[in-house]
Amino acid sequence: MNAMANTTRIPSRNFFAQIYVVSISISNYLLQPPPPPPLESCHTVLAFIVPVLLSLLQIKYQGNQISPFETHPISMVISVASLLLYCLGYHAKSRWPTYALVVSRGMVVFGSLSVVSLASILFPYSFGPVLYFLHVLFSAAEVPNLLKWVRWKIMGMLPSQLTTAA
Repeated sequence: MNAMANTTRIPSRNFFAQIYVVSISISNYLLQPPPPPPLESCHTVLAFIVPVLLSLLQIKYQGNQISPFETHPISMVISVASLLLYCLGYHAKSRWPTYALVVSRGMVVFGSLSVVSLASILFPYSFGPVLYFLHVLFSAAEVPNLLKWVRWKIMGMLPSQLTTAA
């Protein structure tokens, strides 16, 4: 009977211990900084995946006498050009913070195009067009946001131009 008395006390101690753990977890959650916006997380993923794809390309072409520039020249040019445009966007974003949102969206499009073109080299030839088609669909989702931003900029400029002309 004494053993049963000890087992009945343990759940109440566990209950208060669980409340304590939950309260600590909630306070830690509330004190954490907010997660980065989705565009910033896309840049983080890009910074991880491009070196991985380049390493996989090195493994695929290890021991071959030809390089991906010779076997897939169009994909490599697209990849290098889009990566350069991504880097130019990074510079433009830091130089003109007013346009940071639209430049970030362009950076996401160019960065993902670079990833798609590198991945199309790794996969079989017939899978490349599917990857590019998926990229076009992804980019098409970004275009309305870009057009909305341009419209807001134009509408914001019109009243100021009308007042300065008068």
